[in-house]
Amino acid sequence: MKDFRKYQYLIILFLIAALTVVVLNYFVEGITIEEWLIDLAYVILGFTVSLEVVFIGSHQDTKKLNLLENYVRLWNGISYRVKGAGEHAFNEIPLGIIVFNHQLDVEWANKYAKEIFINRLLNRNLRSIDRDLAALIISKTPVFAKTLYGKIYRCELHTESQILYLTDITTQVEITTRYEKRLLALGVVNLDNFELAMGSLDAQERSQHISNLIGIFSNWSEKYHISLKGFSDERYLIIMDNETIDHLIQDNFSILDEVKEYCTKENLRLSASIGIAIKDVDAISLMKLADTQLELALNRGGNQVVVLRNNEVLYFGAKSESYETRTPVAIRLKAEELRDLILSSEKVIIMAHKEMDADAYGACVAARAIATSMNKETHIVFDETSMDISIVNIYESIKKEHQNYLPVFYTVREALDAMDDKTLLIIVDCQYSYLLLDERLYKKAKRVAIIDHHRRNSQAIKSYDYLYIQPSSSSSVELIVELVDYITPYQVEISEVEATWLLMGIMVDTNNFLYRTSSRTFQVLAKLQTYGAQMLKVQRYLREDLGDYMKRNQILNNIEIIDGNYGIATCDDHIYLRSFIAKIAEDVISVNNIKMAFCLGKISEDTIGISARSFDEANAQMIMERLGGGGHFNNAAAQIKNVTIETAKNLLKQALKDSIAEGDQSMKIILTQTVKGKGKANDIIDVPAGHANFLIRSNQAIEATADNIKNLEYGKMMEKRQQELHLQEMKELKLKVDASPITVSVRVGKNGKLFGTVSTKQIVDEYKLQYNTELDKRKIIMDKEIDALGTYKIPIQLHKEVTALITLYVVEME
Repeated sequence: MKDFRKYQYLIILFLIAALTVVVLNYFVEGITIEEWLIDLAYVILGFTVSLEVVFIGSHQDTKKLNLLENYVRLWNGISYRVKGAGEHAFNEIPLGIIVFNHQLDVEWANKYAKEIFINRLLNRNLRSIDRDLAALIISKTPVFAKTLYGKIYRCELHTESQILYLTDITTQVEITTRYEKRLLALGVVNLDNFELAMGSLDAQERSQHISNLIGIFSNWSEKYHISLKGFSDERYLIIMDNETIDHLIQDNFSILDEVKEYCTKENLRLSASIGIAIKDVDAISLMKLADTQLELALNRGGNQVVVLRNNEVLYFGAKSESYETRTPVAIRLKAEELRDLILSSEKVIIMAHKEMDADAYGACVAARAIATSMNKETHIVFDETSMDISIVNIYESIKKEHQNYLPVFYTVREALDAMDDKTLLIIVDCQYSYLLLDERLYKKAKRVAIIDHHRRNSQAIKSYDYLYIQPSSSSSVELIVELVDYITPYQVEISEVEATWLLMGIMVDTNNFLYRTSSRTFQVLAKLQTYGAQMLKVQRYLREDLGDYMKRNQILNNIEIIDGNYGIATCDDHIYLRSFIAKIAEDVISVNNIKMAFCLGKISEDTIGISARSFDEANAQMIMERLGGGGHFNNAAAQIKNVTIETAKNLLKQALKDSIAEGDQSMKIILTQTVKGKGKANDIIDVPAGHANFLIRSNQAIEATADNIKNLEYGKMMEKRQQELHLQEMKELKLKVDASPITVSVRVGKNGKLFGTVSTKQIVDEYKLQYNTELDKRKIIMDKEIDALGTYKIPIQLHKEVTALITLYVVEME
């Protein structure tokens, strides 16, 4: 820079001198300059200007070069630091990186990845390191979670570059799991039929039974760490968390059986129902949800638990028929509520379900009689193309013998046109919108009343002004006829032919008074008799076509019997009325030793209908609910779309198999001798009904009646105390085992495979070495040999009710 300035000063000096000569020669008079001197000035002027231009350009190039040299020096310093940062990231930052080839051989892994797998990894095949991980990589799953040696990792797979990244998310998962486990759950316990069961007892007996029942609930709540608070003698609040619900579900809510067992022993017609809600909402909203679940349990007949969890409704219990809970006072209140709703409406339209049957039609007729007694314009929605054969026969007789009744019927179009904001829609024998004769009527209605005798579930209509559900009732006709006497001060008139139609509804739904009949059913029948109901006319309506009779017998000739107690009849590929399929199921259940009967047949081009009937303690409704249907304890149905009859039959068999395995169809017995896998002599057990009958027939057990239970009570109580003590010890051991992983180091060959396998003896020996606790190797459940590195969850049966999981880390020996 200094040399450049020195030369530049010299050039400027020569330039000034040259310019001075030129200026003096041309612009100053009186001065004469030699010609050669002027020429020399011009030469110097040109030379200095050229030299200045060259110097300036050279100086700019020098500056650029210096700048580039500075950049190079800076980059060299940065690249060194970047290289160091990269090496640090690869080896120190907690991100596992594995590079592998097409054969899943590990070509490179960073330090953290080796720490994750407790393995040097290089030249090892991922299949020998962890088979499940290798399977996920082969399936090209882009992102997945994987548990490796007690920690959970988020795995991100880059298939094209064949790189696997692993990030430890154990803490996040534990926080999420802890939050889910501690999520608040509220429940309401109700003692069904409490006032009727206790009303006839004196104060001392009543107090004693209440105390005993509270003791049962207190023991149960203490066992599962549940807070139990009483609202009244018959209703209690329970507070728990989501983890407790898991334990209760595993136990299948045995509290219902304990209450039932006590009430059977004491001859009390009483059971328990529980509604539980688990959701991330405020306490008030959660309590309302719990009340809703209890209401659903009661509307389904009681003696069951309904749990709302993850926006899914779960059902437990309902292993016995529900008790009759209707009292004259309750019926009067429901009648007055319906009366007031009708009076506040200008018109009434009555609708039932698709494929109208005898009970649905009879309920429509009875509801119309109540509404017309108040001088309300009332019509029944009727579709000639959607009714079973019995209603076809009735309709034909109306057109011939009772033409004055025809104006009562509305088509769907007429009903839609007539409906306004002051019209009351009464829905009978149905409470599900998708089963209604036409859902548009329900959507348009501003006022809705529902009367039904089927069990309710979470898919039922939720928007209504009046709801009367009684699963213990024989039929919807029975429910409505009971209301008639309480529609005061109005006089409800029912004609002789209408009474006959109502009688037919009850007869069909009870299969000639075989199912769900009670004293109330016969009281209603007696009332219908006073109106002039005629049994012979009912039989005429129900007479069967010869072709149907022949076809039905043909189908019955091919019944499939399962386990000697379950009969399945299958129709051909023709489309049949639901009433025809139901009739076959009723025929099958009449066969000796058949506890449950089913008939499958097409009811439309894309729908298979299943009708189910059952005897005694067999629960047809629970089986149909597994297939998306429902109904009553001994009378239920389901529909399955877009499957073949054979597929539907297989689904039914699987549902039946699952139900038997889970104890839906159960029976309590007392073992008279030790039965392998069931219990010892004098044990009271709850087993599938088919197996229970086998044990009784083979003199290995007796039925657990009230008298038999009393005879064994004292001995059973003492044995129960000993069992509970042992059970508690095993539960404590389970907690220890579950929380105590063990590591077994093994020799591994060059190909990554183990020399031999890890045995149960090695496992228990290692556990004793690490935790000074002895385990029985015979109780370890090994599904397959342990012949590869990885993490294993090994079940060990500590007790018949307690299974612990030994966490085993199999690592390469250094």
